Amino acid sequence: MLHPQTLDLAIPLIEEFEGVLLEAYLCPAGVPTICAGVTRYPDGTPVMLGDVCTEAACSGYLLEMLAKEFVPCLQTIPGFNEMGPHRQAALLSFAWNMGARFYGSENFETISRVLRTKAYGEMRGALMLYRKAGGKVLKGLERRREREADLWEEEAFGPLELVATDDTWLKAAPIDSRQLAEDHGKRAVEAGDEFALAEYNECAVENHSEIVLEGTGERWFVYDPHWKVLNAKKN
Repeated sequence: MLHPQTLDLAIPLIEEFEGVLLEAYLCPAGVPTICAGVTRYPDGTPVMLGDVCTEAACSGYLLEMLAKEFVPCLQTIPGFNEMGPHRQAALLSFAWNMGARFYGSENFETISRVLRTKAYGEMRGALMLYRKAGGKVLKGLERRREREADLWEEEAFGPLELVATDDTWLKAAPIDSRQLAEDHGKRAVEAGDEFALAEYNECAVENHSEIVLEGTGERWFVYDPHWKVLNAKKN
């Protein structure tokens, strides 16, 4: 499952390091490029020198291409759908820079092994292998890999926290709250309420997730648009 926050975390990181240029230019490989490294528009049309885009259009292209072309590739990685939004976003940034099909490909043996075996504590070292061009370390790539590694490790500091952004419910089933009994089928939650989670799981019902509350072991379902996932960092 792609978490609701994943693209919100990935897009600013990609735009920061790729840059967003509104007029088409030739990239170092001599390919006409625009926006944050776009060489083909979402409909497959190649970028041409002389093309001009708005910032809103560039953000739209990036969002659509990530959702349609990159996310499906990354979802073939073992464990990707169980990762939290920070780790998914770190991999999206890496994939945008290095290729959507990097997993299992030649020259990506180390990061592929880390992902395949879920040796997640080795991810920083694996990412830092991909900071060179022409055999030389590039400062821009080094900074990008460091940021991706920091984002990845945010999910290693402590349990997830769930914060309600609207008045909503903890629900016994992933259905409309009006179909659930007040006494045992649902629990009212006010905007701003926070819950520490022991688990945050994929749910087959669109826009819902299954959670287990830290400490109590209570299992509930939540309507994703009414919540924001954070990481509770240990002091």
